[in-house]
Amino acid sequence: MVETVIARMPEKLGATHFNLLTTYPNADAPKVPRDADVSVVGLQPLRLALVEFPIALLARVARMIRLPLGWVRSRGCRAMLDSDVVVDVAGISFADGRGVPIVVYNALMTGVPLLLGVPTVKAAQALGPFKSPVNSVLSRLVLPRVTTICARGARTREHLDSLKLSNVVDVADLAFSLEESAKLPAEVALSISSLTNGFIVVMPSAVVKGIFENGGDNYVEAVAQLIRQLRATTNKGIVIAPHSYRVGHGEGRMNDGPVCREVAAQLIGDAGVVLVDADLAAGELRRLIGLGEVLVTSRFHAMISGLCTETPTVVVGWSHKYREVLDDFGLMDFGMDSQVLKTPDVVVDKVVSSLASADVIRESIREALPAVQQRSFRNFDVIAEAATS
Repeated sequence: MVETVIARMPEKLGATHFNLLTTYPNADAPKVPRDADVSVVGLQPLRLALVEFPIALLARVARMIRLPLGWVRSRGCRAMLDSDVVVDVAGISFADGRGVPIVVYNALMTGVPLLLGVPTVKAAQALGPFKSPVNSVLSRLVLPRVTTICARGARTREHLDSLKLSNVVDVADLAFSLEESAKLPAEVALSISSLTNGFIVVMPSAVVKGIFENGGDNYVEAVAQLIRQLRATTNKGIVIAPHSYRVGHGEGRMNDGPVCREVAAQLIGDAGVVLVDADLAAGELRRLIGLGEVLVTSRFHAMISGLCTETPTVVVGWSHKYREVLDDFGLMDFGMDSQVLKTPDVVVDKVVSSLASADVIRESIREALPAVQQRSFRNFDVIAEAATS
């Protein structure tokens, strides 16, 4: 989503400087496009809570008594104050079931620019439901004050309507506006070239692993078993690849690399299984997915790349955010909860069905995609309007 905003906003605003506020400044800095005007600013959760938020509270008091804010020098708050608009690109926020720490983080991240008085847009994301006590209070406190909330699907819109908000517009995900890379890195292209009978791309998720294992099950073993059955049933090669990757970091919500390596280790004797253990750019990941015959994924933006490349896509996810997008393409039946991994035959049947009806699925995607992409472009109109108002 960040790559897409950096690539597309200059088309709306002309030459644009971006302050990229990130939890992983050292890892993200090398990924910034060389021709983009971007300053990478570290904004780790502890810094957000203990430094930037208190300063933003003081700034709010100063604004109320009409004092200038030149004294604000903390890097996060200063970067926001120096900006015309703050764009929140959380994939999902203020959602029940994610735990109190995550909801509090969502509130702090969105609340800081609001306290500073900077126009703030929540770009395409899933939100809600808002029924748990902490989430209910914080969402009602923060969301009405956002300049514009971009609802990513019908179910998100329903959740937001329950709050009776007047600042919501309907969009599609930013990633539908991302361009696919022309080629893969040479080493990746070489590693998949041995799969001469076509291949299925499997993209596990560290987030889904945590959810699946809450009940005592083993996610790595379940995914490995799914792959064994896919190999036996389809005779297709399997490419295991992380859609979210952090070099030098252990397993975490934004790092699927360790999970993918663990799954691949259980299949080490099968030459038809290839692990792509590389930090690919978003456009390169889209290219890899497009080369596959079917995508099986638990990552939201991998699903979007599957749809953008007209690749039959089977989703093993965890929230409404997947199905509300699949619904736009008439493919809701291909979205399942992660608990389905306990019965891998169900997933295998969906993949076999996808292979058998690939032409029909591609046509369904092809017909729906232009309208969805048009709604995706609406995000940039909203951001530009907030920046220039």
